[in-house]
Amino acid sequence: MNYMVPYEKNALLLKEETDYLTLYEFRQLLDALETRYTNLQRKSIRNLFIKERNKLLLEMMWITAGRISDVLSIRAEDIDFNARTIKFYVQKRKKWHRLSIDSDIALRISNYIRIYRVTGFIFKGFGQDKNKVITRQYVHQMLQELAEIAGIRPIHAHLFRHGLATFLLSKGVPLEVISYRLAHSSTKVTADYYARITPDIERDLLKSYVPNLLGHEV
Repeated sequence: MNYMVPYEKNALLLKEETDYLTLYEFRQLLDALETRYTNLQRKSIRNLFIKERNKLLLEMMWITAGRISDVLSIRAEDIDFNARTIKFYVQKRKKWHRLSIDSDIALRISNYIRIYRVTGFIFKGFGQDKNKVITRQYVHQMLQELAEIAGIRPIHAHLFRHGLATFLLSKGVPLEVISYRLAHSSTKVTADYYARITPDIERDLLKSYVPNLLGHEV
């Protein structure tokens, strides 16, 4: 799949698209997580905690579109439940970034913090590892395992970032909003990566101009 970006004056240059996680694949990973821990014979507090932690991690990776290192750095005190915002440090740009969150994810985070008495970094281990933040390597291994259970292609963390950007673009969200969500330095950076045509976007655009490609009246 290609996408179009401005080239010279009135021309358009086709470029190869950036790979991304689809909404369907994201939901398949969540289902795979439920399957994995439902099938465990031992229904321990540890396993329940890991399931809820990893589910929240997947959701946060998607909604923030943050790089995995940035998402893992989020602390409980970085969530403002009254304003429904979340902040995290964007290591690549050396700056703090604040995003809005909806009431559903805010409630999920709040319940997780309350039930498991989470302080400091949100995504930590259990028991003896309760003060240790999980690693990028752990996340990579988890994604590989869940993708295998789901029966989908191998998935890596950065595809979540690309996935949300493409999803928002397909819903007609302005490029400026997507650029802010991804903490890009400019909309040009966002356009270079994500201003592409996907089959869903093409289908919606064509329908708005042409009822069908055979020229039949609807």
